[in-house]
Amino acid sequence: MRIINYILIFTVLVFTSCEDDPLKKVDVSESKLEVRFDRFDHDIFNADFTDPARTGQQLYQKYRGFYCDYMEVILQAARCQPDSNFAVLEGFVSHRDMRALQLQIDKLYNTDKINEVNTEFTEAIRRWHHFFPDSIAPNVVYMNSGLNFSAYSTDSIISVGLDFFLGPQDSIVKLFPNDVFPQYFKDDMRPDYLVVNAMKDFSWAQCNKSDRNTRGATLLDLIVQQGKVMYMLDALLPMTEDSTKMNWSTENMEWAIANEWSVWKELAKQEVLFEKEYNNNKKWIDFGPFTNIGAIPQDSPSQLGIWLGWKMVRAYMKENPSITIQQLLAEKDSQKILKAFKPEKP
Repeated sequence: MRIINYILIFTVLVFTSCEDDPLKKVDVSESKLEVRFDRFDHDIFNADFTDPARTGQQLYQKYRGFYCDYMEVILQAARCQPDSNFAVLEGFVSHRDMRALQLQIDKLYNTDKINEVNTEFTEAIRRWHHFFPDSIAPNVVYMNSGLNFSAYSTDSIISVGLDFFLGPQDSIVKLFPNDVFPQYFKDDMRPDYLVVNAMKDFSWAQCNKSDRNTRGATLLDLIVQQGKVMYMLDALLPMTEDSTKMNWSTENMEWAIANEWSVWKELAKQEVLFEKEYNNNKKWIDFGPFTNIGAIPQDSPSQLGIWLGWKMVRAYMKENPSITIQQLLAEKDSQKILKAFKPEKP
């Protein structure tokens, strides 16, 4: 693939994309919506295990469905029976490695830092409520997931695994075994990705309520679906850099912009774009060190399919300014969205 002047293209496209963006004109500064924030990690690491039945009931009353999700899905520790099963968490919170991990979480995410993050979340959730006034505005729960989930969302809760956002240079993160946490994964554990990744997870859950089955879908369907999620991030976090939304470095973004035409030619082949083999298609959206498919080189960023799907959705919404976000999410014709996309030629 021919590499062209990254910096010029990147600067021009970023400047152009900032003009006339209706999403950035939405003002929620007068919103009275209050978002609740809870530290589930503190509640369990400081819990009284001398009376586990009472403590389990207290936490269940406070967290309800999330308590069950944490026990059954996130930790897979036990069935949700707070009267009898809360004691199993004692082994988790007393484990040497988990206590060390929690100490690092508390060191980084102190009151000042959490308040900064809360402010970002409040803005994003107020924007969600602006676009979806009839939907539930979620609360935010911070957790130590035991390195299982960076985020876990339902209609009413955005839960964030703070253990996944300690930073690649954190002393404990450096100790994570490379066969389980390769370096590209550790590089992604940045604190500035916390709100973006949590809102991305929440957006995915909301955007795909009616159609979660991606098996049997074409590659085009898959990347447009992902593009809708990314467009939701545009609506919720309009001032966040595109590179941050993609979890890419500036260099990754510059590469994607400079090589858009070459990547599109690889993806747009008839046998590729309308492929229904999920194991092949997911290579375009998988997180990894690079996009590992076809003639895409190893100096590429990963998830180039998501990037192109996002560009398709953005082009469709720009071409159809009267369409609401709700109508976008309801649109099932991926080819209709594709028609608006004109890849940049070198």
